[in-house]
Amino acid sequence: MPTELKASKYRCPKCGSGDFAITTTRWTCGSCGQAYACSAGIPKLFLDETLGAQDRKLRDTLYDGLFGRLYQVTMPAIVMPVRPLSMSWPYWSAFAVVWVVLLGLVAAVVRAATSPHGLVLGMISLAVLVLIALFLAKQRYLLHLLWVAVPAWLSLARRPFSPAESFPQVHERVLAPLRAAGRRLQVLDVSTGSCNSLYRHGWMSLDADYTAIDLSETMLKQGSDMMSDAGVPVDLVLGDAMALPFQDGQFDVVTSYGAVNGLTDPPKAIAEMARVAKPGGVLLFLDEQMYSDPTPVERAYFMRVLSAHNVIHRCPVEAFPPELTDVRVSQVYQFYYICTARKAGG
Repeated sequence: MPTELKASKYRCPKCGSGDFAITTTRWTCGSCGQAYACSAGIPKLFLDETLGAQDRKLRDTLYDGLFGRLYQVTMPAIVMPVRPLSMSWPYWSAFAVVWVVLLGLVAAVVRAATSPHGLVLGMISLAVLVLIALFLAKQRYLLHLLWVAVPAWLSLARRPFSPAESFPQVHERVLAPLRAAGRRLQVLDVSTGSCNSLYRHGWMSLDADYTAIDLSETMLKQGSDMMSDAGVPVDLVLGDAMALPFQDGQFDVVTSYGAVNGLTDPPKAIAEMARVAKPGGVLLFLDEQMYSDPTPVERAYFMRVLSAHNVIHRCPVEAFPPELTDVRVSQVYQFYYICTARKAGG
């Protein structure tokens, strides 16, 4: 028997109604009849035909399937040039092993080409190299990481970066008044992925209900497992960041980490975040942006690895909707900014 959900925080992506009939396998809009399937109990509140091309591509090539399951390994490897060695040494060790293996394969092929001995090993090594080359041709940011990681790390280590406002300071500036709000807050994390940022960056210190949305089933399943293991209730939704399936003015806080720059239409996504925020609500999002004085090798690392999949490469502050006020963009790391803003009213 379906459960009736009336005038909810959700809205039908097709008609905008907030009325749904809900079962464990399907949400059906009470107004237009549009049905939305569920995956492991998580509703897919988006229309596949309206997804942006970039969003579909990143979901299908990076976040769903094998790459999504390996995300907690590949992402730290990509950022190892900007992280302290105390945090990144396991990835540097793996990086060194990769180079040793590649050089060993090349050496085996060369020996087979110059000597009749080792022909079988040489042919096997050549086949493996071809497979690796085909893989790297599709994932070129990993190919560029192979040559630029060490030079980028050396360049960055030579020139320490001191932000005017650090990552923890930005978060504390936003979180402190929220902790003193004196009421239960509603928090939304957009493109939440594995819920890692939502869980680890101070938001759990709030008296709040949490909602998290992502387009990737693989990533959101990881988020479900993580929050369940942590004992944190969270409403999970599969959905489109450029057409958030929520009613206007539902959330006191809207966050997003590492997603805005890579979406098909970043200004539209920010406008959606502003739409679902309550008057007086806070927006905070982080993404890639180069600091003011990069070296050529740092620029190559940024453009070819860190920001390789992005549509834009800086905070699009000039395209913000007019209802966003008190906008502050803080360069918290060499290649990352945090933008905070408040929705007018409240």
